[in-house]
Amino acid sequence: MRIAAGWAVVGVLGIGLAATADGERRMLAVKVPPAPAAKLPPEAPIDPALLKLVEALGSENFREREKAGQAIEAKGGKALHDLRRALVATDSPEISRRLTILIRRMDYDRLVSARHVSMKLKGKTAKAALEEVTKQTGYRIEFNNNGPVGPGAPGESKFDFDFEKTSFWVAVDAIAEKAGLGVYADYDDEIVRVNANQDSYNPHVSYAGPFRFIATGINSNRNVQLSGLSKRGFQQRTSESIGFSFQVHSEPKNPILGTLPAEVTVATDELGGNLVPPKDPNNVRSSYYNNGSYRGHNAYGNVNLLRASKDATTLKTLKGKMGIVLLAGIVPEVVIADPVKTKNKTFRGRNIEVTYDSTAEAGGQYTVNLTVKRLDQTDPNNIDYNWSNTVWQKVELHDADGKKYHTYGPNQINNNGASVQLVIPFNKQNRQGQEEKLGPAVKLVVNEWLQITNDVIFEFKDIPLP
Repeated sequence: MRIAAGWAVVGVLGIGLAATADGERRMLAVKVPPAPAAKLPPEAPIDPALLKLVEALGSENFREREKAGQAIEAKGGKALHDLRRALVATDSPEISRRLTILIRRMDYDRLVSARHVSMKLKGKTAKAALEEVTKQTGYRIEFNNNGPVGPGAPGESKFDFDFEKTSFWVAVDAIAEKAGLGVYADYDDEIVRVNANQDSYNPHVSYAGPFRFIATGINSNRNVQLSGLSKRGFQQRTSESIGFSFQVHSEPKNPILGTLPAEVTVATDELGGNLVPPKDPNNVRSSYYNNGSYRGHNAYGNVNLLRASKDATTLKTLKGKMGIVLLAGIVPEVVIADPVKTKNKTFRGRNIEVTYDSTAEAGGQYTVNLTVKRLDQTDPNNIDYNWSNTVWQKVELHDADGKKYHTYGPNQINNNGASVQLVIPFNKQNRQGQEEKLGPAVKLVVNEWLQITNDVIFEFKDIPLP
């Protein structure tokens, strides 16, 4: 048996599970092609304690193997990267088999299971409760007390909070509702913002693991047929379609790359009428419908319904499913050291070729000029603009401590689908305009994104009909 502590093999295997509508879990494997020509810097050795547990998976003692597996799984998603490194480095069939199963299960939990919080707080502010949520989940929550100050103010009132293995979104919404706060997760970053002095709320919310569905609107369109009528009597043929729209928020750990069209499985009114429309042959689930591979933490969806009775006033139950494309992993594909001094060079990755022009620095801000070409794009009639439109999001500029400079889109982009020429500004300011402490840029990285699609079940109750 052999385990290499270093980066023995550059290619990695990203493995995940997707939950289907009927609850079945199907295995998804994403194989990264061979190593790029651009040499990657060596990684830190795998934690010796973790390596010892991996080695124990091959023990002749069954109890030792089971105990090691439980200890590895308890380490959670933070250990996945090193576990994948250990997987490709081992030559033990037993370790490989057991480690593969563990990685699949842990990857599933990381991507499509909610993080939970448990707490019992007496006489604490909402801010204190949210700080405890951050402590238990690792998620960043920004509390903005932009309302009145003093005793009795929304941001300073004290409450009792009691949660037992409560999912993240349920806990955050419950804290906000009790304290009269507003929750905002619409900035497409990994920060959840909670504001005081909020006078609006969301009465129709559905929770599904790490996802939060918010009903945003419902409308109707009524048609009366005036031609092609029977000569035996003037009978107006009427039909009424209903459109229901919603928004989806993911937990900060789950970047969304896109969604597939939502499907209705159950829709009934208070009179027992069925509002599920016939299957739409144009509702193709094999291509992106929303977001188009743009990395974010919220997406939008809608479904169509048909009114069953003109007397019905409430949509009692609406169930559906939506395919959500998740970012399963990030792999550095091209790494350029000392980008300010490097000029006019070409780097070849697993799936891309980068023609790197330059990186200019002025006053602590950087402007990167490069062209990214997709190597596997051979059919001019089948261009994936989802890829080309989001290449800029995969470009990162790092300082010596690994901290990333911020960019919010290219200044210039020339895009033909297979090749994208970009001029990207990077600076120290975050979305709130605050300047962060960053050192000089020492590394430019163009990443590859691994992804899986997960069918998520949502359900709403008691939606008023228009």
